[in-house]
Amino acid sequence: MANAFIKAQKIVDAANLLLQREIVLPRLVTTDLSKQDFQYALNDTVTMRIPAVRTAKSRALRSQTGLVAEDLAETKVDVVLTDHIYDLLNITDEQLTLDIRDFARQVLNPQMRGVAEGLEEVIGAVFGTANAATTITYSGPKEAAPSDPFVDVILPARKALNDNNVPQGNRYLLVGSAVEVALLGDDRISKAQNSGDSLASNALQEATVARVGGFSVVTSNAIGENEAYAFHKTAVTFAAFAPALPDGATMKAATSADGFGMRYLRDYDPTNATGPVDRSLVDSFAGAASVEQGGVNKRLVKITFDNDGVA
Repeated sequence: MANAFIKAQKIVDAANLLLQREIVLPRLVTTDLSKQDFQYALNDTVTMRIPAVRTAKSRALRSQTGLVAEDLAETKVDVVLTDHIYDLLNITDEQLTLDIRDFARQVLNPQMRGVAEGLEEVIGAVFGTANAATTITYSGPKEAAPSDPFVDVILPARKALNDNNVPQGNRYLLVGSAVEVALLGDDRISKAQNSGDSLASNALQEATVARVGGFSVVTSNAIGENEAYAFHKTAVTFAAFAPALPDGATMKAATSADGFGMRYLRDYDPTNATGPVDRSLVDSFAGAASVEQGGVNKRLVKITFDNDGVA
């Protein structure tokens, strides 16, 4: 009877099905850039051009006032590939023979999940370093001078985005775990809990706390527990894709999961110092950037949170 070999792509696809419920941030930001955009780019950098914002002028009819011309000024945002996120595992002959029953579930899925979480943290870090046009301070509910999260956080954040002409759709309030607890202390937010979003699915639907004030409130551990950001989908741009598949690998596949491109490689190393091993590698190249104009991100509101006295 001929040997029946499991194809690399089938293993990756099986693990991918288990991964799809884990990650949310790629669904909240812009992910239009691809591997082709970065190929042959100087310093691994792609420049995104943001259309100029123009303000019309006015003159009185029949006046002697001349027309005034102004230059057209586009804004550019550089997106740089900065991180090689990977998980390398050495699997001994003994483990492969005696311990592993389901390779996709026991080995590859934990590896893919670890890499996906590492990639999501690349996005989360950009929120923390972005130069937001507006910052709101929220003290949290306290026994003395209690703060109203709807009035003190959500409405000012909505106004700030409105004042900057940010589109109404695709707005999110991304919160850490401590901020989530504080927000759910407000009756208007808790009553809207799990209302969800018609566009949300899988992991995003599970992570959506509420839909209030024009925002889908989403919680994530990719940011700090006391962090919160109100933003439009175009406030952050992100790219992640699988590196090239080398000819030398005996098993290889590329896949995409929730906005992340990943590579899977597997080969055998009989000369490993601690004994022969199968090497299993999952990795990805990634980069993210805050979309800023005039040195500030007008599509992002940063919320500082003091959780002292949280009920």
